Amino acid sequence: MNDTWVRLGVGWSSPDGTVALSWVLWQPGYVPAPWPTDELKRAFTYYACEGLRGGGRGIVARATITALLEPVDVRSPDEVHQLLCEHLFDDDLTIDDLPWHTHAYNRAKAVAPWPQRLVAWRTTTESVGPHVLPELTRFPRTGWLRSDRIAV
Repeated sequence: MNDTWVRLGVGWSSPDGTVALSWVLWQPGYVPAPWPTDELKRAFTYYACEGLRGGGRGIVARATITALLEPVDVRSPDEVHQLLCEHLFDDDLTIDDLPWHTHAYNRAKAVAPWPQRLVAWRTTTESVGPHVLPELTRFPRTGWLRSDRIAV
């Protein structure tokens, strides 16, 4: 049935872990699949998967989107940060300039050709699990997979 989405990574979390930001950059023309294209909007709930201390991966949080920056073309990492500041950051969740630019994902994307496409979303998160499932060992390139083993 494949009815529950799982995202690899919680995203950038607030200090108390109840709010997170996720973002993705890709080259123009790339069509991400699998991807929750129709579902990715406010109130969409999915599970987040992270690496576990003892090895492997497990579902560690349930995330619900509270704000979304729809796909947009961006010309630089600075423009990405500025858009996130304007649309998704507040007193509870922000990423200062230096941590933003030194984040491993952003460093890797910074050396890729620009412009790129950005999609970003803010979530409330609730800790769960960890729940370990065999399908969590390998994620598609998009960082999304679907599972019928769990229900939101």
